[in-house]
Amino acid sequence: MLLLLNTMTERNFKQELVHSCYYDMEDGHDSETIDYDCLIGVITELCDRIEQLESEVKILNRKLTEDTFEVIKND
Repeated sequence: MLLLLNTMTERNFKQELVHSCYYDMEDGHDSETIDYDCLIGVITELCDRIEQLESEVKILNRKLTEDTFEVIKND
């Protein structure tokens, strides 16, 4: 998935969310819209990234704990 390779700051969220503005020249009732399915997709991707990072943190913590106990054991 190409989107997962990009950092969040490189992305154009207005474009991804199909953001549009309507400027009402007569009444001045301007409105903005986004595609909610796209928003759900972005939120889902963020949740997936968070879960992946949490998994990586757990693995690193286990490795650090094992390495620390190995050093203590060898002293």
